[in-house]
Amino acid sequence: MFTNRTPKIFLFLFLFGGFVALSFAQQNAQALFDNANEMLQEGNYQQAISSYQKLEDRNTVSGALFLNMGISYQRIDSLGMAKYYFLKASQFEETEQQAQKALQFVESRFSRQSAVLPKLPWDIATGWLQEHIGAENILLIGIITLNIGVFIFIAHWFLQAYPKVLRIGGLSLIVVALLIIASSFYTQYISERYSKAVMVTEKVSVLAEPAEEASIVSRAYEGYTFTVDHRKSDSRQEWTYVRMSNGLYGWIPNSEILIL
Repeated sequence: MFTNRTPKIFLFLFLFGGFVALSFAQQNAQALFDNANEMLQEGNYQQAISSYQKLEDRNTVSGALFLNMGISYQRIDSLGMAKYYFLKASQFEETEQQAQKALQFVESRFSRQSAVLPKLPWDIATGWLQEHIGAENILLIGIITLNIGVFIFIAHWFLQAYPKVLRIGGLSLIVVALLIIASSFYTQYISERYSKAVMVTEKVSVLAEPAEEASIVSRAYEGYTFTVDHRKSDSRQEWTYVRMSNGLYGWIPNSEILIL
């Protein structure tokens, strides 16, 4: 016979079971990570990579995981893969400095270096906003600023002191807020349309069209970085449309790069 307490008991058992399962999964992931670290220290780099890969496939990721994967690939002289994982590790605060030092070493090991065009000021600003603030936080700042501006503008109708100052100040804040909101939408658009990618194979031809018989735009080598245009790339399943660091555009097979 069921009582009024039965649903509560089932809820408790469900929550308790979920907690136990989560705890077990975390312990299992930690054990796998520790085992991979031991294999890395012992020089069993391929086995370590295999174990690290299992954690990445489960989305149990961290800066330490990517840093150690980069070190493992570096030890087997797969420098493109090492650069890719060091770049991922640099996105975590706890491993940023170590990853940057490792990247400098890896970059010095590449036999070929790509020409790099300087970024435009707006691109630099957008990249900084993406990395340090984020589109959602920019939007929040813009909305708060807009509310303050509207409040100050309305206040000039009721306050006798400095009505002109309040009106101009309120309108100025409203304009600034709209610019901030616009920049948040633009930053979000850029982050969704473009991504950074790393060349992980030895060499490949960058082609004018997504076809093997197309004319060659340039050559790319292991460790080269690209800007991926997702909107154009979505039109071809096995090809990616990229901008090279020297400013040239073209198509390369998906298998040649890894997207960050």
